[in-house]
Amino acid sequence: MHALASEAPPRAWRTVSWRNGPNRPWKARFWACRVAPAHDWRHRRLAPEVWLLCQRDLGPTPETKYYLVNLPITASFKALVHLAHQRWAIEQQYAELKSELGLDDFVGRSYPGWNRHVALTALAYAFLQVERQRHGPSRLTFPRARAVMTDVLTAYYFVTHQRKLKMLLKLAELPLPI
Repeated sequence: MHALASEAPPRAWRTVSWRNGPNRPWKARFWACRVAPAHDWRHRRLAPEVWLLCQRDLGPTPETKYYLVNLPITASFKALVHLAHQRWAIEQQYAELKSELGLDDFVGRSYPGWNRHVALTALAYAFLQVERQRHGPSRLTFPRARAVMTDVLTAYYFVTHQRKLKMLLKLAELPLPI
């Protein structure tokens, strides 16, 4: 990959700008060509052609990064850059699913249970994203949604367990020396 990128003429490299979420826009120089990766050697055939996208930073000591992008030959240059930088968005979504919606809180032992947990978490995430787009970013956040869901589930618990609610109210009346 390095040899291909170093052989590319300087005029073939194009400056492209992109943005990852709320971060400032980034700029770098890119060059792309179609290549057939040799990772299908076990079956003694060439793998289908993909794009080799090379990215060079604009700093004084430019670092070069390489991406293999599986888009059709008719894909635009901006589409190649956009797809190569989607990893950031995917990692952000995964972190929100784990920290805010409890994707990693499953304690069951069966695959069907785990599958339902993942499906419900993904459904809740999709709902919150749609609501966020509908109402703007400042109205509905994951911590607010989590607080509302906690209140709703707590209220539901005490409605269905009247005895425990009465016991909790009796405890609230006790004078505690704090």
